[in-house]
Amino acid sequence: MKKRNFATRAALACLLTISAAAQTFAGAVPGPKTTNERVQARSTDSYAVVFRRGEIARVALSGDGDTDLDLYVYDESGNLVASDDDELDDCYVSWAPRWTGNFTIKVVNRGYVANDYTILTN
Repeated sequence: MKKRNFATRAALACLLTISAAAQTFAGAVPGPKTTNERVQARSTDSYAVVFRRGEIARVALSGDGDTDLDLYVYDESGNLVASDDDELDDCYVSWAPRWTGNFTIKVVNRGYVANDYTILTN
């Protein structure tokens, strides 16, 4: 089992702290949220979140280092609005929604074992 480089986690945590402080009232309704979950091997977790029109929306994801996690965000019409699908399990996306509405966040585990992760929205 490979373990995450502490510097990577520290950098992600710093980015999220700065992001949340700068955008306390922007983004998701009713505000910032952090969730710890586990996505099973070769599976997808989905979240429904309302984001505000014209305010920067941010989603960050940090896994346990065991597998590749990908992050996708879709608008209420099913259009992909943001993604981070590199070969790591740390993901970050941001965009400015053109309307206030429901967005679907999908966390996809590309690996053959479960991955414990933290997902944050602003």
